[in-house]
Amino acid sequence: MEKKIFFEDARKSMLEMFSYEFPLLTINDVDLFVGMFYHLINYEEEGTKIRPNLIVTSNINSLVKNISHTQKITFYEDEDTSNFRAHIKALMCFCIRGWNIYINFGEGVVEYGIIKRLVSIKEPSLIQSLRNKSVMDGLSKKTNLILIQVQGGGVGKLTGGKGTNISVCFNLNSQSEYNWENEISDFVESSVSKLKTTKRKLEDIKQMLTNIFRKSLSNSHGTICMLVDKDYKDKNGFLADGTWLKEPIEFGKMFIKSNTYDESKLRGLADVLTTMLDFDGITVIDNAGRIRAYNVFIENSATASKKVIGGARRRAAYTILENKNKKIIGVYFQSQDGDNFYKEKSDLRKKKKIKIVGGEVVNENDEMLPLEIIAKLQQTKKSEEEKKPKTDDEKKPKAENKEPKKEKVEDKKVEKSEDKKVEKTEDKKSDDKTKEKVAKDIEE
Repeated sequence: MEKKIFFEDARKSMLEMFSYEFPLLTINDVDLFVGMFYHLINYEEEGTKIRPNLIVTSNINSLVKNISHTQKITFYEDEDTSNFRAHIKALMCFCIRGWNIYINFGEGVVEYGIIKRLVSIKEPSLIQSLRNKSVMDGLSKKTNLILIQVQGGGVGKLTGGKGTNISVCFNLNSQSEYNWENEISDFVESSVSKLKTTKRKLEDIKQMLTNIFRKSLSNSHGTICMLVDKDYKDKNGFLADGTWLKEPIEFGKMFIKSNTYDESKLRGLADVLTTMLDFDGITVIDNAGRIRAYNVFIENSATASKKVIGGARRRAAYTILENKNKKIIGVYFQSQDGDNFYKEKSDLRKKKKIKIVGGEVVNENDEMLPLEIIAKLQQTKKSEEEKKPKTDDEKKPKAENKEPKKEKVEDKKVEKSEDKKVEKTEDKKSDDKTKEKVAKDIEE
């Protein structure tokens, strides 16, 4: 008979989280989110994958008041959740433009709409603001709040206002943690490492680049971005097959020299970078934060083609890392499925060790084949079992064999003691009789 495997652990964890973070909701209400979770993670609109963010709250107005420049637009108000799926589906299209869906469970009414922080491209978005612990702590005192983020790669993350965090994974990868935000952050830090400006303005530039790459990740377009030193020159023609800008685009210059900047111009140039990232080929950026080229194609190395399992974009990323030019620093890679990484050439020189924790492989080598991982796992498990000392249960039979003998010895001791008691009693009786006889003889 066919064996069916269900995600019972995921459902149980979500029910527990909602019961703690949002006790006002019934199990049927929570099951609406559980039942639609797979659909949310794999949603497509006319062939384009969408990764939405959902905000579930009991007081949406407190969120609007406490996070500056936040705008909400209400679409539906119902007495119950009978139209839950239809309303969510109708609002999904707005997520492409950076809006977030909210569901507000008020007193006798369920409100559906979209919400967004309308700020400069160099300021944190609403979701980034909600990821700030101090902001969440403040909101949790005024409203029940759960943030649902579709990250990609079959993973959805739930963050509660009271501090609960869980990730629901629909793939069979043994990877326990996903660091989409950290990969983007590391790449952005490297891309401005040689940009000289004030600390405040540097933070603005980093936030702007983070917003651009985060948007690219949310809109599910695969991309590859190569990071080079500001003095890089393509002497050997490694990147000759592409479009090099006559004058690099420098975002920093737009607000480095003065305290004012043109937001519309800034957004226009940000759209240029977003378009380049969505375009086929490689986008080239240097570590002074300048866009140098786009639509660049390279010939994949034979070594990368053999070692790397994946598409042409992934193989191209590893080909870049294998290039011996010291002015090539690293590469940011993002697949259409939502997987992403930022690697520098120095990372390839680091030896990765296999670590097995709780029967799972952690930090395995990218070049290791699945069968090698399984063999290593089995070998480690076998050696651990051999070294493992025998448990009390294993020792028990021997102890039980010894116990009966002990009981016999104790029984003998008891018997002997009883015999002695009897002998003493009998001796006492005989002494008494002797004394009585002697007394009678004396009387006679």
